[in-house]
Formats: sequence, C-alpha cells, structure tokens
Amino acid sequence: MDKRIIPESFDLGVDPVEIIGASRATGMDKTAMLKRGSAFADVLDGIRPERGRTLLHVITTGAMERYGANRNGDAFNEDAMDYTAPEPERGMPATIRLDGGLRKYHDSSYMSKSAAVYQEHHSEEEPSGRIVAARYNGDMHRGELIISVDDEKWGPRLHKKASGQDIYLSMGCRVSHDTCSRCLRQAKVASEHCDHFKRHRGELGDDGVRNFVINDAPHFYDISGVDVPADRIAYVLRKVASEEGAAPTLGEARGMLGFRRGMSTYPAARLLAKLAAMEKRVEGAMAELGCDLGEDHDEEAADLLVRRVGHYPADEVIDCCSRHGVLLTPGMLFRVMANDLEDGAGLEDCDDGCCGDCSGLMRELERSEDVDDCLRDGSFDGRFLPDAMLESIVRDAIPELGMRPADVGRRVVTVTIVAAPRRMRKRAAAMPAPVEEALRRTYARYLVSFAAQNDDATCMQALRKLASMGRR
Repeated sequence: MDKRIIPESFDLGVDPVEIIGASRATGMDKTAMLKRGSAFADVLDGIRPERGRTLLHVITTGAMERYGANRNGDAFNEDAMDYTAPEPERGMPATIRLDGGLRKYHDSSYMSKSAAVYQEHHSEEEPSGRIVAARYNGDMHRGELIISVDDEKWGPRLHKKASGQDIYLSMGCRVSHDTCSRCLRQAKVASEHCDHFKRHRGELGDDGVRNFVINDAPHFYDISGVDVPADRIAYVLRKVASEEGAAPTLGEARGMLGFRRGMSTYPAARLLAKLAAMEKRVEGAMAELGCDLGEDHDEEAADLLVRRVGHYPADEVIDCCSRHGVLLTPGMLFRVMANDLEDGAGLEDCDDGCCGDCSGLMRELERSEDVDDCLRDGSFDGRFLPDAMLESIVRDAIPELGMRPADVGRRVVTVTIVAAPRRMRKRAAAMPAPVEEALRRTYARYLVSFAAQNDDATCMQALRKLASMGRR
C-alpha cells in the first residue's frame, strides 16, 4: 500500500522545512540547526554546499508514541512494541507485535538507492534533488533529512521560502499493510479498511483510544515538493492537454499532491451535512414554485473583482471574500487561483459551468467514498491578517456579489425558468471528465470552507445562487 505523508499533518511544533544557511568556506550554519534541534551535529562538518544547489533541513515524520497519528489518520510507531487494541476483530489476538517502526526503517529506506527527491511525486522523471543524510532523532521522536535540491528546478519554491512563505513537501511511503488501532484489521489496499477508519477516522472513543491506522515497517522512497490548489488543478489540466499518457483520475491527482492542513474532520463533516440539507430544501422550493429563487449573476462585477485582486495571493483573496460573505462562483474561484500561476494553465478560461451543475454538489460529496480525505484537505482554510487595500476591493463588490441576506435583499428578483436568458459568460469548450471532476471536488471543498466563516442564512443564499446557475 502506497501512502502520501506531509510533515505539516503532524503537530511537530516547528516548521518542517528550512533552508540551511551555508557557504563553501565555512560549511553549514550550525547555530540554526542547533535551534531546530537537529540530529545531524556529527555530520555537519562533512557537508559542503554545491554550486547551483541548495540544502534543506526537513522534518519528515513524528512517532505515534509522542505525536499520535497525523491528520490523515496515519501513525508510525517508533520502536518494536506490543500493541493492545480495545476491540480486536473476531479471530484476531488482542495484542500484536509491531516490528521496528521509524527507528529501524527511516534512515535505511531514505538512504537506499531507490529513494530520491522529485516534484509532485513524478518519479518517472529525473530527480530534482538527492537525499544527503537521513537520521531518526530519538530525542525529538521524529525523522529528519538533509536534502540537496537543484536551484533551477526548485527556484519558485526556494524563492517562496526565502520570502517567508510556506512551501510544502510530501513523502512517498510504502507498507505491506496498515493496522487499525481499534480492531487490528489489517488492510493491504484502501478498500479493505474497516469502518473505524473509513467512517470514524480520528474520533476518540470512550476508552481514550483514537481511531487511526498504524504503518509498521515503512519504506520511504520519495520526497517531493508539492503545490497549492491552483497547481494541483493545473497539473490535471496540463496532463489532459499533453499528448503523452492518459489523464490522471481524481484520486491519482489528489493522492500525488497531498493535502494542506485543514480543520478536523468532525466540524468539516457537520458543515457538509448542513450544506447538503440546505441543498435539498433549495431543490424542493425550486420544484414547488417553478422558479429558481435566484438573482441575475452580475458578470461585469465578477470580472471586475477578479481583475482587481489579480496581484494578490489567491489564498488571501479567497479568505477575504469568505470573511465578507462574497461567494466566488466556480469561474471566479478558478480564475482567482489562476493568478497564482505564471501561465494560468487554462484556469483563466474557466467559466461558471466549468465544473458542471453545482446544485447537488454537497450531497454528491457527502455520498462519496473519499469524503473524509476531501474534508481533511485544508486548501481553503487559511486565515490571513486583513490587507487594507484588498479589504476595500472586496467591500466594493459586496453590493453586487455579497450573499448575506441584507445584501441579497437589495437586488434579488424571482425569475421563472422560462424567462429570457440572463447575461452569461460564453461557455468555454466542455472540460474533459477528469478535469471537471477535479474542479467539482475543489469547489465543493471551497464551499465547506466558505460555510465555516458564514452563518446559515448566508450559506442558504449561496446555495440558491448556485442552484439557479445550474438551471439556466
């Protein structure tokens, strides 16, 4: 079973990735490494920087004995140990013996010939870096690496990090099977997981045991730089547009690129259930009244907002709009995300129909098999300090685009389905199925994050708007 593990998914208490200051004359910055509690004190003198390459110190994985499982429900034992489960599956002993965990396998697997540094887990391509040293830090109960990356291939990420922004890494890991912490069910593939993990992952039982899976005897074979949501979708778009190979499935695209830290599954699931129930009520009202209960979507105001925020990071724009109750429709959201990409990757051409009819999107997500993975993806959960100019731009858009009842009440009109066509952006060519599906899941996750910052009335207006757009 292959896994993707991001360091941020453990509460390590320190930034997992840091550029190591070094010079060819004096070597590595030992003081900075000491402050990070690095385990490499005995090898620092022997490491020298290379021309055209940068050294990074990476904290990879926390041991479950100290940190528990990560936010995706994956735990890695530190040592060989006897583990007793509270509710062993029928036919399973109550106690099993775990092999050796991180202390035994972390260093040897990362330093094997098959392990390398890539971009977005594209192991079919040439590595973009190498692993210089691997060390399990027993004092800090965590794995650590020193990696050397190519300055040209890692340029954008290194620039972000040097500018004080976060960059994200993901570890490729293989285990023969994982084991449920509660019932000891062993799964060799995801479909074999028990309901403790599928439906109640991360929950704490009355006995004090949390539901997760133990990844004993892991083999780490890949550490990759991964990107934020715009880049994920861009990768799918580029893959579809290329002449080489078939387009990845949604699961492949998301699995390769990992997740960002999000809210815990329980509150996210509650928000999703609330939105799904609202969707059903909106659908019933539309069927009963024979109208869409919506309003004309002001394309000019939407285009103006997207243009005016073009030089701001997409994360900040999305957070600011949610904070003010301004719903980004699908076309708006993906065009804002395209602003983070040099070439736009096709996202700049997205319209409000790019991910299909969104009127049943929340119920679709609620019924999906990978709903928990989607909800744990914190792509849109960032909170940022207000920027005065950005706040002003978004506030200017509230009269035309705000979803709070007071704002909507000033402009809502009831339009029958057979009424004259509304002003609409000309539809682009239909998206390939994998792209549309990836866009739908991305937009669904955005709606859950939007709901986290707005009250029920605002969320209801947002869903009415989306349902109305789907009936045009």
